[in-house]
Amino acid sequence: MGFPEKLSVLIVHHAPLMRFGLATLIRSSRRFRIAGETGEAPTARRLFAQTKPSLVVLSLSLRQGDGFSLLKDFRKMDSSARAVVVTARQDSLSLQRAFKAGARGFVVTEDEAVEVLDALEQVAAGELYASGTVSRRLLQMLARGQVEIPQDGCGRLSDRELQVFRLIGSGLGTSRVASEMHLSVKTIETHRQRIKQKLGLTTGTELTQRATQFLLEAARRRSRPGGFSLSSSR
Repeated sequence: MGFPEKLSVLIVHHAPLMRFGLATLIRSSRRFRIAGETGEAPTARRLFAQTKPSLVVLSLSLRQGDGFSLLKDFRKMDSSARAVVVTARQDSLSLQRAFKAGARGFVVTEDEAVEVLDALEQVAAGELYASGTVSRRLLQMLARGQVEIPQDGCGRLSDRELQVFRLIGSGLGTSRVASEMHLSVKTIETHRQRIKQKLGLTTGTELTQRATQFLLEAARRRSRPGGFSLSSSR
């Protein structure tokens, strides 16, 4: 008796080492095969249209784009394809936005490698999946009554504005952000202005300081034992 036909998986991750690890892991399974891999959002869209994968494994940070927008695009292009996010982010804002954008599974990089295969199996079967790390931390927060997202204004930012905000916090100036996102400087300046308005900031210096603090606080929460980060991280 032969094995059933393998399900095709498209890998979209900004880190080459992670792509290699994911590809090696997926190739070790009798259930899945690799449809293609890339770290760039435009190439991911082209590969998705060409290969028509059953499943997608992707990160939220990508070159020339971001995972949230890509999830939305994939859902429009083929609603039958299912996506699993693999990311370092463990915050509720990223979780909510990822699932809202179309993700069916969520695994963090500190999880065991087998979690990715478990996620693919469950998602392929039509289920939603949250990794052990995410589930445990969410349950801890539920037990403490601390699942609410703080109203710091960041929840009001659009996905694109949040991406610009993170890049600013990473130390990139307007021109570098424009280059990273393949957008015009004028467009980034418009995003910067909207972000300042939504966060109640008046100067570029205040914006840079707020964005830097945002990423630093997210990193501290992510490294805190047993904590479930409630702020977004890169």
